[in-house]
Amino acid sequence: MPIYQTIAAEIENRIKSGVYKPGSKIPSIRRMAEEFGCNKLTVQKAFEKLKRDGYLENIVGSGSFVRFPEKIGGTGDIFDFKTSYLSESFFPHDAAQLIFSELFEKEKAHAFSAAPVAGDPGFLETVGDFFQLPTQRMLAISGAQQGLDLTAKVFSAPISDAMLFEDPTYPGALSLFKARHFVPMANDGPHLDRLDRKLSDPIRLFYTMPAVHNPMGISYSLEKKQAVAERAGRHPFYIIEDDYLSEFQDRQTPRFVDLCPEKTIYIKSFSQTTVSGIRLGFMIVPEVLYDKFLYTKYLSDIASTGLLQKFIKTFILNGGYAAHLDNIRKKVTERKQRLLELISGFPTLSIPATQSGYNLWVRSESPVNLPHLPWSPGEDFSFSPEYRNCFQISFMHMDDSTFEKGLIYLKDLLVISNLKSEI
Repeated sequence: MPIYQTIAAEIENRIKSGVYKPGSKIPSIRRMAEEFGCNKLTVQKAFEKLKRDGYLENIVGSGSFVRFPEKIGGTGDIFDFKTSYLSESFFPHDAAQLIFSELFEKEKAHAFSAAPVAGDPGFLETVGDFFQLPTQRMLAISGAQQGLDLTAKVFSAPISDAMLFEDPTYPGALSLFKARHFVPMANDGPHLDRLDRKLSDPIRLFYTMPAVHNPMGISYSLEKKQAVAERAGRHPFYIIEDDYLSEFQDRQTPRFVDLCPEKTIYIKSFSQTTVSGIRLGFMIVPEVLYDKFLYTKYLSDIASTGLLQKFIKTFILNGGYAAHLDNIRKKVTERKQRLLELISGFPTLSIPATQSGYNLWVRSESPVNLPHLPWSPGEDFSFSPEYRNCFQISFMHMDDSTFEKGLIYLKDLLVISNLKSEI
């Protein structure tokens, strides 16, 4: 066996045995060459093999680090603190199976019938009643992302020059709209003085997540909502109200769609509160824009899946959806408390404000020095240097067993990061 392969095999063994732990920096090429009694080029070749095999990761100017388990693979223990969807293990699949069985028994192949472009009338009426919203200007959509895509098409290019975003904000909106203009956020909504400055420009759309903001987890105060709604009445812009997780808001307040319906494009998705595969939601648009949105939706995909609309309608009507939300709220409370206790053990980390939902927005006093991050870094949500040391931990995508292991894994990572910041 060539010498470089022998060296690579020994380092791999040290990684698997825990001598070199995930996230730790391994000895330099020079030191390894001295240890194995060979030249540095041979060790360099061994390092390259280990990188190809997924055991090492290089950080320019810092050295080589052991990759984390989710990149090494083989154990099946993947601790995902990035994905902000719910784990499928929480979904009441037995209840869903019964609903689908009854649908097919009653409707046979008609269960697959296409719904009208605007949506199945029974579905629209049911979600309107559940969320206390008007149905006259409501459209069924295939998830929130389609709602944003339809909005981009209705307002057409170059909308990025005339669109305002919160800072930080949802990454999907950043990339879809090619965001350029931002208003900084406080713990109860946007800074109004900065918003007023931005509104002096020809802004046509303001994208906001006022209930359980992503990534900050805060919700607008009623005063801030009223202030923004008043400005929408005076200025020629529409509010895109992305209702991310209002079901988990600590205190319900009137929405923009309630305060200024003629200036609000309201978007809601069920994939965030059920399972990611249920790509279904709805949007409510101002009356003057309804025909444009309906025609644009027809050109995009004709209709959202009728079968899922029938399922969600029944799931809501039989009380299954409300019971599911109650179960998720309990789990969110339990897991969030565990994470808050864990984070409190690291003085350099803090939670900036009271947060709702199943993500935690964390601020670090110094850069988190790890070769791979299992959470979503601040730069995913903002171009501002202010959020470079922030990160979002999403904690509901794992089943209970994996979450318990994930807490240990997360604590180990934070210990490693803390040690590195002290060096």
